[in-house]
Amino acid sequence: MNRPLLSVCLITYRQEDFIQKAIKGIFEQEINFPIELIISNDCSPDKTHEKIEEIIKEAPEYFTIRYFNHRENLGMMKNFSFAIQECSGKYIAYFEGDDYWDYSKKLQTQVDFLEQNHDFAICCHNLKFLENNEIVEKVYIDKAEVKEVSSIEDLAKYNFIPTLTAVFRNVDQKLPEWILDSPIGDLPMFMMIAKHGKIKFMNEKWAVYRSNIGEWSKMGNRKNLAMIQQYHLLIKEFSEDANVRNHLEQTKNRYIKEYLKKEELSFIGFLKNSYFKELPLKDKTKIFVRKYIHL
Repeated sequence: MNRPLLSVCLITYRQEDFIQKAIKGIFEQEINFPIELIISNDCSPDKTHEKIEEIIKEAPEYFTIRYFNHRENLGMMKNFSFAIQECSGKYIAYFEGDDYWDYSKKLQTQVDFLEQNHDFAICCHNLKFLENNEIVEKVYIDKAEVKEVSSIEDLAKYNFIPTLTAVFRNVDQKLPEWILDSPIGDLPMFMMIAKHGKIKFMNEKWAVYRSNIGEWSKMGNRKNLAMIQQYHLLIKEFSEDANVRNHLEQTKNRYIKEYLKKEELSFIGFLKNSYFKELPLKDKTKIFVRKYIHL
C-alpha cells in the first residue's frame, strides 16, 4: 500500500452518542489524495465500539481504516500517544470523538497549503462551540486575535491551536519522551512540531467543539493545576532556548495566579504554597494584596 498523504487520528472513550457524527464528518471530506483513518477506542464500557463498527462500513473507497479496540483501558495519555505513533501519513489531523468537522473541503485546503508552503509545520483554523444543542459562533479564539502567521515563540505565550482544527507535518520526535507524564498531550506535541516551521492560522470556522462534555469540563480549578504541570515539563524541554523558555515561564505564571485566585487557602497556607513561591515578587505582592488585604 502506498503511504497515505494524510492520517486522521481519532481517539475515543465513552462517546457512543457522538462518535458517528465525528466519523461522518471525516468521511464527508472532499479530497484528492489517499487517506488513512486511525481510530483508537480506549476500552469504552458503553456502545462506542458497536457505533464505530457500524459507521466504518460506510467509508469511501479512498479511505484506509485502521481501528484499534483496546481490550484494556490505557488511559487518555497512553491512548493519545499510541494513536499518534500509529499514523503513517505525511501529515496528521488529530481530534477526539465528541467533536466534529462541518466543512467538506477543510482537509483539502489545509493539506494544499502545507504542500505549497514547506516552511510551515502546522495549519489550523477557527471553530464554533456547541452548547446546549445550540451553535455558539463567538468563542475564545476570536478574542485572542490570533495572527495569520505565528512562530513557536507565539505558541509558548498562548496555545491558540484548537486541537480538532490542526493539520500538521508528521515529523520525527513529534512527542517528547515525557509525554506520558503530562496531563495534556496536544500542546507538548504542537510545541515539538513547531520546532520545524511556522504556524498558519485560517480564520474560518470549519469545526465544532462540544463544550461541557467530558472530564476536562468538570475539573474546575484542577485545570489550572494540570496546565501548571504541563508547563513545568515544557520549560525543562526548552531549557536551552532562552526565548521560548521565558515565554513558557510567563504563561505558567499566569496559570499559577489563576489557580491561587480560585483556591481556598489559609493565610499561612497561601504563603507556604509551592506555586506561590515560584512567582516573581511583583506578582506575589499583587495577588497577596488582592486576596487578603482589601484596600
